[in-house]
Amino acid sequence: MLACFPETARIGIPSALARGLLEAAERLPLYDNREFYSVELQEFVHDTVRETCLDGFDWIINKIKKRIAAWPYCALLQGLDFDEGNRLFVALNRAFGTLEALPYQQPRAQLVHYLQPATDIYSARGGREAERLHTDAVDWQTPIQLISMACVRPDRSGGGRTRILDIEAIREEVKTKLGTQTLEQLETTAVPWQLHACWGGGVRWQPVLSEAAICWRRYTIDLALEVNGARLSDEMLASLDAFEAVLGASRRTIDFLMDRGDLLFSDNLRTIHARTAIASEEASDRLMIRSWINLP
Repeated sequence: MLACFPETARIGIPSALARGLLEAAERLPLYDNREFYSVELQEFVHDTVRETCLDGFDWIINKIKKRIAAWPYCALLQGLDFDEGNRLFVALNRAFGTLEALPYQQPRAQLVHYLQPATDIYSARGGREAERLHTDAVDWQTPIQLISMACVRPDRSGGGRTRILDIEAIREEVKTKLGTQTLEQLETTAVPWQLHACWGGGVRWQPVLSEAAICWRRYTIDLALEVNGARLSDEMLASLDAFEAVLGASRRTIDFLMDRGDLLFSDNLRTIHARTAIASEEASDRLMIRSWINLP
């Protein structure tokens, strides 16, 4: 059985505060998703909502910061109500840093990104890439530091459960099941990461693990090997295969179902995440919204 989401990392939002935040957000004009690329607009939305519920807003942000600074490096807020224009979502995210995204292009490049089963990337190894534990934005020059994700609608059949595994558990699993030599190899041997076209394509090189961080998405390494002709030794390729298998089999992975109004913040450098399969992707109305945040 996989681990449950720890109660110490949950943050319950009082109903009066949730109502006040929603009302503050809804007093703002509706903005197009493209407009939120403006850092000035992000700041304006943040300041306006925060000033309306100053003590409550700061209480939430401080709680989140405390939770994500320690194991399991994530925080789950419950009890919020989000407006359809995503203004409250932007306001809360902007408290941590600047919201970032690839240049606007639907459906997969938006500042407030809509995650739907039918638009997830297929995996060459079966299923969807979203079902494999990974970090986000590994095809950027510098990966994103913080991820936030809110549940608009869960899957009616209970699919798409969120899974998270932390860096300490990853390192211990590798050391125990693959040995210290493989752990050192993953720390010291740089692997190729295919860069997104907006960064000029090409490849950047970086190890998968360090003492305090992980960068992992096998799909992006495979693209670098296939598209740009990058090379790795047979020994390193075997280690990557073994590493992925250990991650997928770990019983220390936190497994939980996000419900409507839940908001998850997770450290993108100290955790990897995935979702479980969804039985009928085309019929599912599951909808999550996500943002990537660079800390100051």
